[in-house]
Amino acid sequence: MTVPWLDSHAHLDDPDEPPERVDASLRQLVAAGWPGALTAGYGPERFVRSREIATAWPVVRRAVGLHPEYLARLPDETARQHALKALRSELDHPTVGALGEIGLDRRYKDVWPLDEQLAYLELGLQEAKARRLPVVLHIVGWYGHALDMLRRVGVPHGGAVHRWSGPVELVPAFEALGLGIAVALEPRENPEKRHALVRAISADKLLLETDWPFLELSYAEAVVQMSHLGTQLAAWRGEAVETLHIRLAENARRLYHLAP
Repeated sequence: MTVPWLDSHAHLDDPDEPPERVDASLRQLVAAGWPGALTAGYGPERFVRSREIATAWPVVRRAVGLHPEYLARLPDETARQHALKALRSELDHPTVGALGEIGLDRRYKDVWPLDEQLAYLELGLQEAKARRLPVVLHIVGWYGHALDMLRRVGVPHGGAVHRWSGPVELVPAFEALGLGIAVALEPRENPEKRHALVRAISADKLLLETDWPFLELSYAEAVVQMSHLGTQLAAWRGEAVETLHIRLAENARRLYHLAP
């Protein structure tokens, strides 16, 4: 295995993935000189496992948050407030390096309306400001609403929009807020849009992620596939692979305040 690329977004704490299988992948990657990953948050039920991973594997930094999908599936506001309380408590743990995922998801509008999603996005942004943490943003549809909220509340400590799926034309507006833009291994866009997106993202804001788990791949296999995508991105951007490899790691470390 060649030196793998840093993964700016994965879910190493996914409850459907056996811990021993994840640990086996991490051992394989670390032995190959892997620079690490950010494991993103979903909900309080995963806090213990993500804490265990980040403690056992120093190359892994963790984000904790309340994913809009997670919040949409809760039965009522009482349950959401309980989750928010758990998040606020977990943010004090020393392994936490970012807040998220937080965001908006139009797919759940029928069970969790926009105004309620916006309220929790604002709460997450305010917590990130108070804790001086970068944010991990999940946005599906409603990019304009998200942009309005981000401009109003601010993201002074940066972060990124993971797995970008919005209009390419909005990339500069999010970058202007200090946010990185992540290209994921499993695309939501067609090839033509992906090419345009990769070329549109500024060199200092581009991120690469697995958003694992999916496609029945082990985590190590997903990172290898992501490295192949990185080679493809370099060709699309007309850059040397080695240069892009280094820059993407630097971008993730800067935007998420990760240790070198």
